[in-house]
Amino acid sequence: MNLIDKTRTVLRSSCGKWKKFFISFIHNAPAVILTICVIMCIVSIVCFVNTLRSRPERNASSVWGQGSEASFRHMAVYANGSRASGDTSPATYSEYGKSLAKTDIYNIRKTLQGTVDSAAGIRRRANDRPSDPEGWEDCYCSFANANISCNHQDFNVSSDAAVYAVGGNFKVFHPMEFMSGGFLPTESVDKYQIVLNDELAWRFFSSYDVIGERVSLWGKEFTIIGVVREHNDKSFRAYVYFDCLEEYCASSEEELTPAVMCYEAMMPEPMKGAAVIDVRNAVPGYDVSSPSFYVVSITDRFSLKQIWDHMMPPGHMREFLQGYELPYWEMSAQSAITTMFVWMVVFVFFIVLALCMVIMLIRGKTDTPKPVSE
Repeated sequence: MNLIDKTRTVLRSSCGKWKKFFISFIHNAPAVILTICVIMCIVSIVCFVNTLRSRPERNASSVWGQGSEASFRHMAVYANGSRASGDTSPATYSEYGKSLAKTDIYNIRKTLQGTVDSAAGIRRRANDRPSDPEGWEDCYCSFANANISCNHQDFNVSSDAAVYAVGGNFKVFHPMEFMSGGFLPTESVDKYQIVLNDELAWRFFSSYDVIGERVSLWGKEFTIIGVVREHNDKSFRAYVYFDCLEEYCASSEEELTPAVMCYEAMMPEPMKGAAVIDVRNAVPGYDVSSPSFYVVSITDRFSLKQIWDHMMPPGHMREFLQGYELPYWEMSAQSAITTMFVWMVVFVFFIVLALCMVIMLIRGKTDTPKPVSE
């Protein structure tokens, strides 16, 4: 009986301690939860800002507009293309209103140049407009997977890589870290020049000091003029002139016309929102009521409003972009937008929860009975 009594006593004592613990916990829970809310709000803000700062394109327009009284807006147009046999075949022009060809780029330039001239008070006939942008800048590209090989003295190294065929001033829109050399000049001196990213250069040569080395692509030999490190990416990638892709398509039996998958413009913007309208009006076949091109303003796409519009309603943007092949930087940007949206939701959730805890603490103090004085 003594053992049973002792056991009962211990259990009663333990229950009493746990009861006091739970009562104390419930009493102090709002303060604890409030502290957690404050910490999570700080964490969400830090993560949101870090994700934003990691985007290399967010300051492209402000950097380009330095020293100019006019503000600039970075615009992008993503179009469709048709591939005959998977991602190893070039994307080719499919139909008006869905695809862009190099001839369309010239027409877009003429239209946008007229808009820029009008804003600057410059008068000239359409036939006198320059073929290259003046007072603004643009670039365009297409992409396909291809096999690139390198012949060493005793062996051959080859690798599949994403090849980006570019035109215009590409490096203005896509800042890169140069490991050696430089990027493709806007005006080509030698068409058969190539830029490798750091991953591909290391794969071929185990070095970044490879300027002047040669690699084979599409049955031609290319001279390496630069090695670049891209933003947060570990894929094999190379850059060549768009003319080389045109030549490769022309050598095929069907003489295909390569599609421009992405067009970008750095437009002066005297009035907010004007650049978006100007670019839409310049794209051949663009219909605002039923857009078959994805036109996006890169300059303010990471603002809270644009992030919300991109993500809401859920699944809307994903459904709209079905069928589009987006370049790696756009896929990375959309992933960053999703990440920032998640941290926005986390921040709002913990802000609301913190307000609830503050209300509970205030009510707890007002409901506490005051000691009765004798």
